[in-house]
Amino acid sequence: MESAEKISKYYHTLRYLKPRQTIGRSFAGLKRRLMLYQSTGIPEKLTGSLKHRTNFLRHDPWNSRNSILEGEFTFLNRTRKYEQAIDWNSADMPMLWRFNLHYFGYLHLLEDGEKESICLDWIRKNPEGKTIGWHPYPLSLRITNWSKEALSRPEVLVSLYSQAAFLYRNLETYHPGNHLLENARALIFAGLFFFGEGEAMRWLRRGVQIIEKELPVQVLPDGGYFERTTMYHALMLENFLDILNVMEEAYIRIPGMKEKACKMGDFLYSLTHPGGEISLFNDSTLEIAPPSGKILRYLKELTGYTPVYRAEFPETGYFVHRGSNLCLIIDGGILGPDYLPAHSHADIFSYELSLFNEKIITDSGVYEYQEGPMRNYVRSTRAHNTVAVDHLDQAECWGSFRLAKRFPPKDVRFFRESCRSTFQGRFEGYRSLIGHGITHHRRIDADEDKGVVSVQDTIKGEGRHLAESFIHLNPSLSLTSEGNKFIIKTGGKTIKIIPESGMPSVEDGWYCDQFGRKLESRVIVLSQDTLPAFISYRIEF
Repeated sequence: MESAEKISKYYHTLRYLKPRQTIGRSFAGLKRRLMLYQSTGIPEKLTGSLKHRTNFLRHDPWNSRNSILEGEFTFLNRTRKYEQAIDWNSADMPMLWRFNLHYFGYLHLLEDGEKESICLDWIRKNPEGKTIGWHPYPLSLRITNWSKEALSRPEVLVSLYSQAAFLYRNLETYHPGNHLLENARALIFAGLFFFGEGEAMRWLRRGVQIIEKELPVQVLPDGGYFERTTMYHALMLENFLDILNVMEEAYIRIPGMKEKACKMGDFLYSLTHPGGEISLFNDSTLEIAPPSGKILRYLKELTGYTPVYRAEFPETGYFVHRGSNLCLIIDGGILGPDYLPAHSHADIFSYELSLFNEKIITDSGVYEYQEGPMRNYVRSTRAHNTVAVDHLDQAECWGSFRLAKRFPPKDVRFFRESCRSTFQGRFEGYRSLIGHGITHHRRIDADEDKGVVSVQDTIKGEGRHLAESFIHLNPSLSLTSEGNKFIIKTGGKTIKIIPESGMPSVEDGWYCDQFGRKLESRVIVLSQDTLPAFISYRIEF
């Protein structure tokens, strides 16, 4: 990266951050390394239990009791077998894989004695503050998972108490998003687990305080999660439901939490395809959060509320047309909160489409969080069902989680009447990134009665500039062509994608519906190399 470009990217990244993010992150790392926090005395003869109204959700799509007992762990589609003993540091594995090992999301798969045995192994090999397992995020998930399992062995209780005390002194206030909410859930769980013992009430009060402060910020008025990723929305809804599960049993209330959870249920239901898969916008994959159906049943058990389909989520920026054979989900919002765009992709006006209960046109998902070619690809505009100009992205995504220049969509409108809907919006980011007055206008029409979805892209400006509109197909589908038509056949049904303007071609892409898994996919590209340009196509079903 040239020095001027590097300076520009840092400037446009840092200018949106809050002081507590830049200063707090540096200080937090130093505090943990030098152990600049006050330890607490541990009460004698600890006891603990966690009352809850209904069963917690349990979710581990990779492992089994037998595999764990044999020393074999699978996360993110990568398997590691430990022949002698678990290497909790596993320096040869990616950081996110090691985080998952320390989460203990698999603990529920084991018998009681086996649970305590593996916890004791972790305790022996992970001295306080010395390993990756003491990072506040995996620490939070482990506290939650250990608390759910009603562990009673004294050594384990002492460790759980020490972990909660450490977290209390090392909260991720510099990461005011899903990480902070996980910190809060862990403090609430530990505070109730050790209720009345030592400093547990301080943990409980701090956890409640965080939720009360963050709830109106991180859950938008329409019920969408403010990081604008469907996967993290599902995870945070589960987080809030867990808190409701334990707090109502303890006669503690957080004002508005139940109502927010119900709105979040509407959002999750609406942005889940008829086949049960969540939409893959921004950093989303299918296997990390529990399936939507399980989360929504958990919601019903705790609140009595049955989620309903809603067409518009204007604050979050998603719009949905759902019919008997059609589910169209459009991303018409900003990329994410300006001060926390870690999970944002350059995907303005992208969409996903299911027909006859099968996903036909899809987002590219996420392969990994580690910086590199695949991370760059999945965040790029080219990896989404929208328009790129001169091979540039709509925003400057860089590193693993950074975002420099970014531009909001404008004049976004959505109309729904009976079996028809229309989405419209304007994107002016390329005026700044390239110049020459380049503006992208998109219109998407859906008509169930006629069995047609049409997409029209007008790229205004002047001069020779390459405009490309991308259509990413589900890799499970076969694609053939007849003249100027692209034909998809699935389940006895025929779907046609018909270019109306723009030069058509087909290129290779990647579909990453799970972390660590990439499938080759086919991408239809419609292009014009002179502005103004008009690119359009229709999908007949």
